[in-house]
Amino acid sequence: MKFDISYRNLPKAQHDKIQDVIETYAGRHLRPSLEAFAGKELRLRVTLEKRKLDYRVTCRMQLPGRRVIVAQEANGNLDEALHEAFLELARQAERQHARLSHQSSWRRKARRQRIRQLKNAPVDAVRQQVEVSLGALLPRLETWIRHEPAYLRASGLLAEDYPTFADVRDEMYVRIQSNWEELPHDETSLLHAAMRVIHRILDEEQKRAGESAAMVPLEEAVPEDAEEQAEDMVEEEVGEFYQPDEDLHVEDLIADTEIATPDQQLDPEAVDACHEILGALPTLWRRTLTLVRREGIPVDTAADILAIDTNKAREVLTVGELYVTERLEERGFSTADLSVLCRA
Repeated sequence: MKFDISYRNLPKAQHDKIQDVIETYAGRHLRPSLEAFAGKELRLRVTLEKRKLDYRVTCRMQLPGRRVIVAQEANGNLDEALHEAFLELARQAERQHARLSHQSSWRRKARRQRIRQLKNAPVDAVRQQVEVSLGALLPRLETWIRHEPAYLRASGLLAEDYPTFADVRDEMYVRIQSNWEELPHDETSLLHAAMRVIHRILDEEQKRAGESAAMVPLEEAVPEDAEEQAEDMVEEEVGEFYQPDEDLHVEDLIADTEIATPDQQLDPEAVDACHEILGALPTLWRRTLTLVRREGIPVDTAADILAIDTNKAREVLTVGELYVTERLEERGFSTADLSVLCRA
């Protein structure tokens, strides 16, 4: 690593001492973060300026991937300003290495590999008991796993492609299996414990999604627009002439007696409006509302699942119901039953 140091309003007699400090901080803080770029010729440009009240330090370095990292600090103490600037520069260098090496994909693969190894491990008594106990609860848990990430993605709080339904379900299995001795084994309590695990998994992924969103580089290629995508699909029109739904099946010839009559059917527009409004609610409000109204869980139990006070859960439920009901009335669905819409 080569140094290019510029001094402004600093006595020439101090230049050698300042250069030694810069090289010391660079070796201590910056060099470990640049080990991933070994073999590349890197040049660090440092500008030091003495102002009336403080010193301003500006550090610039170009890294592979056409990324220029910049750190600027101002402090009355020159050593402290240099120290903070090099810490910031090291942090940006680590983020650039993580972006170039696609560490986020590695972590996903490593996590899935760990879960796969645990799932493929020899079946013991604990694992067998977990599978049997969760087997009866799986339909309700899978519905919950499908709904909650969908709401988070609609609000932009979760990545579109990760975690998948299988990722959350498998992680839930593994965590319950790891803490099986500490969990209650009766069906109702186990259902509530599994919901708590699902919430914890989604909260962790939501936090990671927020951190990774801040690391999206501007150098990435812009996705194709609709016109370019349409041009790429030229000569694929033949697939539009075949409609698999036109094939006749036996079930199409037999009347389904379980289908609701037109009077019993819900208004699909009301259902869509309800889910849209639920998706716009704060996470705690939505989870409280859906646990009580859709899952039929008592308020005190829902408060225990969400790790909040019972009084707060009642307040959140009251405010959430009032908000959703008012929004539905604004859209012309004043007679809609909220509990029925939530279950649709």
